[in-house]
Amino acid sequence: MKTVHYTRILLWTPIILIGYFISAQIGFKIAFLNSQVSPVWPPEGVGLSSLLLLGPVAIPGIYLGATLANFYNNPHFQTAFIIGIGNTLSSYVNYRIIKRVTEKTDPLYSTKDLIYFLSIGTFPGSFISAVLGVTSLWYWDFLSSELYFNVFFTWFSGEMLGFLIVAPLLYVWFYPKSKLNLDLSKQLELFLWIVIVYISGSIAFSDEWPLLFVPIPFVIVTSIRFRQFGATLSTVVLSYTAVTLTIEGKGVFARRDASGLSINDSLIFLDAFLFCISGIAYFLVTATRERERAQETSLKSLQVLNELKEKANEELEQKVLERTAVIEEQRIEIEKQLDMAKRIQESLFPQKEIVPNGVEILFKNIPMMKVGGDLYDIVWRHDKQELGVFICDVSGHGIPAALLSALVKTSLEKWKEDPKDLKENLESIRNQIIPNLREHFVTASLLHLHTDSGALTFARAGHFPLFIIRKSGALVSLKPMGRIITPIFDILAEEEKFQMEKGDLIVLLTDGLTEARDPASLQMFGEDKLLNLVRDLRNQPLKEIRDEVFQSVIHLSGGIQAIQDDLTLGLIRYTGV
Repeated sequence: MKTVHYTRILLWTPIILIGYFISAQIGFKIAFLNSQVSPVWPPEGVGLSSLLLLGPVAIPGIYLGATLANFYNNPHFQTAFIIGIGNTLSSYVNYRIIKRVTEKTDPLYSTKDLIYFLSIGTFPGSFISAVLGVTSLWYWDFLSSELYFNVFFTWFSGEMLGFLIVAPLLYVWFYPKSKLNLDLSKQLELFLWIVIVYISGSIAFSDEWPLLFVPIPFVIVTSIRFRQFGATLSTVVLSYTAVTLTIEGKGVFARRDASGLSINDSLIFLDAFLFCISGIAYFLVTATRERERAQETSLKSLQVLNELKEKANEELEQKVLERTAVIEEQRIEIEKQLDMAKRIQESLFPQKEIVPNGVEILFKNIPMMKVGGDLYDIVWRHDKQELGVFICDVSGHGIPAALLSALVKTSLEKWKEDPKDLKENLESIRNQIIPNLREHFVTASLLHLHTDSGALTFARAGHFPLFIIRKSGALVSLKPMGRIITPIFDILAEEEKFQMEKGDLIVLLTDGLTEARDPASLQMFGEDKLLNLVRDLRNQPLKEIRDEVFQSVIHLSGGIQAIQDDLTLGLIRYTGV
């Protein structure tokens, strides 16, 4: 096994070294500010694609190619040695991130994988390479301190473009299982579209006409016609044209200041443009590939079904009947388990009626299935005249969402002990549940009310604003900042305060109420309609308001069996102590 491993290293190292060296010379041709700083660094595309195609066996070839290319361009061993390390680390770090978050090597396999590639699969490695490379040039006096950050930005953006543009091209065209089988006419058509992309790019980046939009439809058509092959090739051609002409001071992105052409400022806008264009092309490809895979799966399923029909006989019919009986037994058992799960989930909601001083409070939850992902809880501390309310909505439906809502319930202990610090409690909830979220997310809100004074504090994590309908009928919305609870981003919640007055009505809800749809017209119930309904009924008993809201939503949906999401509504009327 080790012999095979070493054989692969010996085989691929010279190939990767040569490819890296050649691509480096291309990058050096358009270098500026410093002979080793290029606005586009194609070798990073070579390095990342080699790792994606071959794995870690490509590391020696990448390092040797990077060190040799930089030494050849600037015969100084120390800088070439460190820059080679930076170039190798940048490709390897991005490779490990892509492998970790996507569990695949093809950045254009699916829309989800593409989002990961564009967001976190290029930035870290580019930053590492820029820090090591620019610092080494500065340390050995190849770069003045005044130009450090200009060169750093150029180096960083060049690495990013190498990863974004060149790596997908090389991966797609050299991946052994991805074959472009085209007859001569199709090959000529692809060549024609690439020529058109080049010509339209040259026109778009000329100084004669403001026609920046011209290449976009041609890139789109090429991507749709030839999938990942057309998308990667057309974006590389357009990027090359755009970069070379912009560096020459042509086109709308060529920014000038008092000293003349500002390359760094130009690249800021150019990089954004190229990112958008390549993103559009890549997203078209991933969406098309996902649809084709779904169609292939459906076709295979249909073929299997036809084969089963052709082989049908009495024995098969008997087996079908037997299997149907088993399925019915399983269905009955699942129904029993769902009933038990429903009883368990109902126990997560407050079991005793809570009657705080100074407020009337009423909640109701109807899950889409027997169990759901909505949850609310209430804390009343009589000694301090404090009311705490929690409401959340777990993404998804059914048992998975119900299990996650149970997990959320267990994370509320700190909040129940001290419901006053809303931001800290939201972070505590997130820290306890994120190991089990994976692809799910949670929106949540926390409310704290001093019932004796009417002082209200509200915080949220991506949930609805807090709606307050004043006794006069005026609507107040509290919208403090706070992101949804996911494993990726912090909540960054803020608190917003409000002074309640006697007769004010608080409305808490989940999106199942506002997003309920008419099956015929697909018109949503909507936030405005719900709030107007509550406002018109604000002086009625809370039970009548609640019943009227649920009756209206269920009627619009076509009945209780037709609702498409969990429904939760909370009403709190401040009556004063």
